[in-house]
Amino acid sequence: MQDTNSQPAGDARLTALNLVKIYHDPEHPETQTPALNGVSLVVRPGESLAIMGASGSGKTTLLHVLAGILTPDSGQVLLHLPQTDASIEVSGLNERDRTRLRRERFGFVFQQGLLLPELTAVENVAMPLMLDGVGRREAESLAAQWLVYLGLAGMEQRRIGQLSGGQAQRVAIARAQVTGAAVIFADEPTGALDSETSAEVLAALLDSTVAQGRTLVMVTHDATVASRCSRTVHMRDGRLVSEQVAS
Repeated sequence: MQDTNSQPAGDARLTALNLVKIYHDPEHPETQTPALNGVSLVVRPGESLAIMGASGSGKTTLLHVLAGILTPDSGQVLLHLPQTDASIEVSGLNERDRTRLRRERFGFVFQQGLLLPELTAVENVAMPLMLDGVGRREAESLAAQWLVYLGLAGMEQRRIGQLSGGQAQRVAIARAQVTGAAVIFADEPTGALDSETSAEVLAALLDSTVAQGRTLVMVTHDATVASRCSRTVHMRDGRLVSEQVAS
């Protein structure tokens, strides 16, 4: 599928340098839980990276810090965009600029999709474009192209409650892609699906990201899902402890 955004989508590189993130118990301020403990990582352009680890290992925190949803207590996240020969220090942006960066450069797919049930599939997908100032007609036309590409032709006007779990996740994938995002972040995107639907959704996600030159960063607990990615890192106690590269 042709990129639906005029900005080049690929070739973005994310670099994490010595990330530290500590959570404090509001009822017991002296209690500190290190979610990230000196994590350094490079996410290469066009790769699919799976982040694995037990519950509480820090994998979701790492995803959120890389994506600018959370800011680290120390360390840096840098986004390098070769097409502009510029680097953006994601971790140093204020909340407004991080929100803009997430809207323009990043796409997100979560376990439950986080779609708006009162909107149709095409309206859900078109929303990021309209938030960027694209007219409704153009936004919905581009959204419909992505829905067709992801196998949802004829379902554009269905509301989310009228779709299966796998179909709803494809809507979420389309929404993440429609702006031409350079990096797609996925947090357990197949976690709520049966094995057959999981395989179909994962194939759609990979086909619409790395196959198109985009970068995919995905948290998963499923080794089968991770094995489809080009690289897998494992976390324990807020640290990266191992790495596997697909053969």
